[in-house]
Amino acid sequence: MHQFKRTPIAAALLSVLAGAPALAQEQAQADTTTIVVSGIRQSVRKAEDIKRTADQVVDSINAEDIGKFPDRSVGEALQRIPGVQVGRTASQVDSVLIRGLPDLATTVNGNEIFTGDGRRLSYQDLRIEGVAGLDVFKSATPNQQEGGIAGLMDVRLRKPFDFKGLSASGFVDGVNTHPRGSSAKSFTDPSLGGLVSNRWKTSYGDIGALVDASYVKDRFVNPVQWFAEPGGPGLWAVRADGTAYRNDPGNPNLAAEQAKGGATTAAVMPFPGGVYNSGERERQQLHGALQWKPSDKLELDSQAMYMGYRSRSAEDYLFAVAREGNKATNVVIAPSGPYCATSRGQACPIASADVLPADDGVAPYTASSTQAHQQKTDTGYLSFGAKYKDGDWQATSDLAFTYSKFTDDRIIVDQSVPFATLHVVGLDSGGHGGFTASTPGHANALVDPSQYVLRGFFQSWGESSGRQVQWRNDVSYKVGQGFINKLAGGIRLSSRDAEYHGNEGGADTPGGVRPVPVSVFGPSFNDVVPGVERLGGAFATPSTDFLLDKRDQVRNYYGLPSGRMADDPNRLFKQTEKNLSAYGMANYGFDVGSVGVSGLAGVRVSRIQRDINGNNRIGDVISNVDISTTHTDVLPSVSAKVDWATDWMSHIGWGKTVTRPDFASLNPALSLTPPSINRPGYGSAGNPNLKPVESKSFDITLERYFDNNGYASVAYFDRRIDGYLQPFQQVESINGLPYTVTRPQNAGKGKLHGYELSAQKFLDFLPGVLNGLGVQANYTYITGTTETANTLGGSDFTVTPLINVAKKNANLALIYEKFGINGRLAYTHRDSYVESLNNGGIQLPPTNVVRPRNQMDLSLGYEINKHVSIQFNAWNLLKASYESYSGYESFPRDIRYDPAVYSLGLRFKL
Repeated sequence: MHQFKRTPIAAALLSVLAGAPALAQEQAQADTTTIVVSGIRQSVRKAEDIKRTADQVVDSINAEDIGKFPDRSVGEALQRIPGVQVGRTASQVDSVLIRGLPDLATTVNGNEIFTGDGRRLSYQDLRIEGVAGLDVFKSATPNQQEGGIAGLMDVRLRKPFDFKGLSASGFVDGVNTHPRGSSAKSFTDPSLGGLVSNRWKTSYGDIGALVDASYVKDRFVNPVQWFAEPGGPGLWAVRADGTAYRNDPGNPNLAAEQAKGGATTAAVMPFPGGVYNSGERERQQLHGALQWKPSDKLELDSQAMYMGYRSRSAEDYLFAVAREGNKATNVVIAPSGPYCATSRGQACPIASADVLPADDGVAPYTASSTQAHQQKTDTGYLSFGAKYKDGDWQATSDLAFTYSKFTDDRIIVDQSVPFATLHVVGLDSGGHGGFTASTPGHANALVDPSQYVLRGFFQSWGESSGRQVQWRNDVSYKVGQGFINKLAGGIRLSSRDAEYHGNEGGADTPGGVRPVPVSVFGPSFNDVVPGVERLGGAFATPSTDFLLDKRDQVRNYYGLPSGRMADDPNRLFKQTEKNLSAYGMANYGFDVGSVGVSGLAGVRVSRIQRDINGNNRIGDVISNVDISTTHTDVLPSVSAKVDWATDWMSHIGWGKTVTRPDFASLNPALSLTPPSINRPGYGSAGNPNLKPVESKSFDITLERYFDNNGYASVAYFDRRIDGYLQPFQQVESINGLPYTVTRPQNAGKGKLHGYELSAQKFLDFLPGVLNGLGVQANYTYITGTTETANTLGGSDFTVTPLINVAKKNANLALIYEKFGINGRLAYTHRDSYVESLNNGGIQLPPTNVVRPRNQMDLSLGYEINKHVSIQFNAWNLLKASYESYSGYESFPRDIRYDPAVYSLGLRFKL
């Protein structure tokens, strides 16, 4: 046991943590009672042991029993780890960032796994109930798969040898969702799962088998209110009497309005709208594992997993925009402020107005639109592993296969309300606005299907798939007790291919005639959905079920044949990737006085051969893409674990990592949504010329571990990044129409650095019932910038913030386990961050920013007996929302109203 030797550097580091643990340390010395840990406490201790003994910077989450996590998916669980932030879409976590960076490699038991043609796992597809634990590695070692400048997450699936013998456990839940639409009603859905595992001693050795499965039905409602500026270059000219007109060359009444004379003030007319997102999702997960240990030296295992996803969902749009010839009355301009400085000159936003039909009868364009989606994903994973250990020698081999396919069918139909008068509320006390609409014969026209007429039809479909075979081999030898005590090396072979094909297209109503929808398709064509706050309540929109179930009828009316459109040869995409990686490393250890130092150093070399085939379209120019490249990456790394004294240590790591663009980002196929009367066309495509993102990282921690349980830690990290992937927008003319097209491209050089504070402790020193209480807390502070190219593929850069990097992030959890009660109350804070760069808008500065978010979740269980317990969970108790703005907060963009969700269920264990 080392005695701590205080040096000036060590003293400075220790002073950071010395105050908080003092009472706990004194209490631990006074109380020598042995504590037997179980349940939540045991899970926390296991994660603590992993962190303490690892050769690198790592944080973990563990679960002892199926269903014990308070979270529903891998993504939701990861937000409890220091430095991890998550993003949500449609009421589920679909993106994970470590210290603000999205490039997180994902593995299952050390093998790469992915969804569709992506390079990463869709976190929402992997349910948490069948997972034994999650390890997030924030610094690299040579024996880990390359990829992930943010880090690497390894999912540890359960194995039968994890249990002593026969074990059976399961859960059944009713999940109750409280949507936040203006008149939406709550609903309850089921989820259930179970696990059975056993092991036997036979004449052929130890044999174990395990199977676990889960089924989740998940209806969701996620209303979104959005706010934008209308298209066109002109601003509105507002007179002193509150009347206004569009000061735009496209206004047919411009000359007449200007001839009236009088002073005017430039102003921005808001373009309000909303989306009522809703749908039904089903997820099935089946996992099986076999283990066989024929001798003390040899162990064999196999894992198989299936993840299935099915979804029918809708994006029901409601929007209203003033057109060039419209006039406005009762105009109120927001007070002057810095936000009035726009790229088109001084112009404050309009706080409220009534927009009237033009003299020729052309009314403000007021419309609803349904984008109906039918999606499915099938992902299969199979692995065979072997581990041989003989004295100081150990060898492992793992062969894995993955196949994943994702399909998306989309049907869009627009309808509009003619002769509408638009009542706009541009700003309210929360910085957002909305609108209502009326017609001469109807005060609330939006809710009545007979007030609408049909507009255009659009359809798209796409299928993406990926296949991979990977074979990993590792060998190690314990040298002895000298400076070098262990040598290791290995080789990994991988063959991966990805494909995409699909088509899209649309049509307007026959002859440009605008019939009432119910007169064409009948009364079942329209649904009245609950609506979005601040947008006047419920509104009528094309029915999702009608569009999906009777899509041929809809296509035939628009003059299109039944069935899917044929494959578009310009959208076909294929890519193959062969990767050979090898590594060598050495574990070392030595003492400097009373300070013990151990760690590892080595290098990983990865050679990749890639072939890309597809078609690239920029504007009306289509070019064939047939690219073959070979690239070699040399990735050195070194780490150290410093034992300053008993229970005091540091982890230090430096390494070079590389992240290769995912297959979808390389796909040059252009996906377009055509322009309509209310907005320009838009589209997206990949970039086959993307380069890998490189990062050089440095991490250092100081950790204090308390007797019996708990620790406190401070960490500093620094990343130097080259080629960070960022979206780039530019306007392209396609078939004579303008489209805003988004493509990824490599940024220049960037940097990210910050620090983390984390601690956890069960407060055993408290009296009575309180000594079952525990605390987990962490805080991360991050800053980062990068060089953003001013043109697509250009070399002229501007220094901008790193997107998705929130400076301040925090988690606080209160844990309780005693008298059969277990609970966790978790609070999560994510600070504001730049979501994207908006160089095309009028707002200054040209950044789209997301406001801070605070979320609170609760998990509470009671053990009725040793076999049965009851579990209550609640998510988003604070009704947190995603809120964003452009430039200044007075130019709001989106509010996404995430629901509060509750579940009540039973857990059993035999």
